[in-house]
Amino acid sequence: MKNTPIDAADRVLISSNVFTGTEAQARPAFVAIRKDRIVAVGAPDEAASWIGPDTEVHDLKDAFVMPGVHDNHVFFTGYMSMHRGIDLSSTRSVEEGLQRLLDESKKLPPEQNVYAFGWNREVWGQAPEQKLLDEHFPGLAVVAINDSKSYCWMNRAAEERYRFTPDQCSAEARALLLEEMMKDKEMLKQEFLDFCTMLAGRGVTSIKDIGFDRYEGLLPVLNELEAAGELPIRVHFALEPVLHPFDMDAGVDYKQRYNSDKLRFQGYKLMLDGVVADHTGDMLEPYADLPGVTNLRPVDYAPIEEAVLLADSHGIKCCLTAEGDAAIRRAVDMLEQCRRRTGQTVRHSISDLEYPHPDDLVRMGKLGIFAEVYAQILLLNPSHDAAYMAEVAGEANEYRFYNYDSMLKAGVPVTIGTDLPLFMTSVPDSLYAASHRRFPDGSPAEGWYPEFGMPPHEVLKAWTINGAEHCYMAESTGSLEPGKYADIAVFDRDLLKAGAAEIRDAQVILTLAAGKVTHNHTGIMRGSYGNS
Repeated sequence: MKNTPIDAADRVLISSNVFTGTEAQARPAFVAIRKDRIVAVGAPDEAASWIGPDTEVHDLKDAFVMPGVHDNHVFFTGYMSMHRGIDLSSTRSVEEGLQRLLDESKKLPPEQNVYAFGWNREVWGQAPEQKLLDEHFPGLAVVAINDSKSYCWMNRAAEERYRFTPDQCSAEARALLLEEMMKDKEMLKQEFLDFCTMLAGRGVTSIKDIGFDRYEGLLPVLNELEAAGELPIRVHFALEPVLHPFDMDAGVDYKQRYNSDKLRFQGYKLMLDGVVADHTGDMLEPYADLPGVTNLRPVDYAPIEEAVLLADSHGIKCCLTAEGDAAIRRAVDMLEQCRRRTGQTVRHSISDLEYPHPDDLVRMGKLGIFAEVYAQILLLNPSHDAAYMAEVAGEANEYRFYNYDSMLKAGVPVTIGTDLPLFMTSVPDSLYAASHRRFPDGSPAEGWYPEFGMPPHEVLKAWTINGAEHCYMAESTGSLEPGKYADIAVFDRDLLKAGAAEIRDAQVILTLAAGKVTHNHTGIMRGSYGNS
């Protein structure tokens, strides 16, 4: 008769492909879990010592087991606004869209403004006219954002109320609208829980969420969920000043109040330049297609630098969003000045990093500045032929875009975010774009500058342990090691070996957050297969 372990695990996962995050390869292994923690990781033939009569044992065959995913740059409010109101995705014309708005608005309480989403200009065959909404909704504000998040069909009442125009669809531009949407706390709570469920289906167990100003809309909901033990994922949050000036008092207060393993303050996000693709990224040399122009929207760096230095003096980190090489250089300058002034090693970061100068990557590595890259970024371009990089920077400089290899060689700690809803979190898509270096149509066949891509195991580390390190959580999560939280994602195939043709088909079949099942695609966690 088999001896029963005194301290048996609650669950044991066994697979031939376990990526712990501490090595470059996956290997056959088991992961034993008790309550919310990993208690053992080892060779499959050692699993029996952790199995008791009530242990759930799950033979996952060759499924790919890895640490739970941390998305290091998301906007919940942006996602919320893309799913709030009337769904126009199935409409085929402007007339049908308008009728849907009219029909659904009659079901709303009197005086409630109308939100909608999902319409497609190509399907409609034309851009909808503002006057249609002005005529049919004279007393209400109407905002209907399209499926590409690039244009809002809105009436004049909405423009006056929310102070943005139809072609200004960034989350920052829509800040007043988002503030209004968050006033319904019960709806907001359910939307956030639905958001967490969606992310769990993508293997996510932790996020860094960007909130505007004092984060006053969502923070009460997060407080309530954490107090009730119902917060499904770890939420790290950063403040971005949009409607109000930079607020140091809020940061000092939040640093003291929010430092638990479930809800933690992570500093500030500060915008520097715009977007290289539309020539608002700040460049050291003129754009190849706009001679003499280095930026169509000049940046006032002085107040940004002042805010960064002030935050650093309080030991509070900043994420500086910079795309062009001039903006990236100024960001590095600011953070280097912080180090000289205080000597502190605050885990500051630079996000986007679309077109860095190689010299500044070396400086980032020496200073320990974290990178927050959007590894799915190539997927914004339908094909290699349609990509804008060579056009704006010149063919000789095209390789400098998204040069992950240079980042890694410079010792830059790389984390991955999505700027969600710009992208939906997808580890497979990030491998397709950042490792295989393909555009959505599969071009080019040999990959786009494949020598400057990110090796698959580095992509997975950037999604996991590196993000945990950046958020001061590496001692508790980010890798599969005894003593850490059982934050685990399981995919249906080996992510390290899958080719470009199949990697985007990979699916999450199981997600555990602190030992709790948050996603179970195939029902593999039902029933017990324990030994007795």
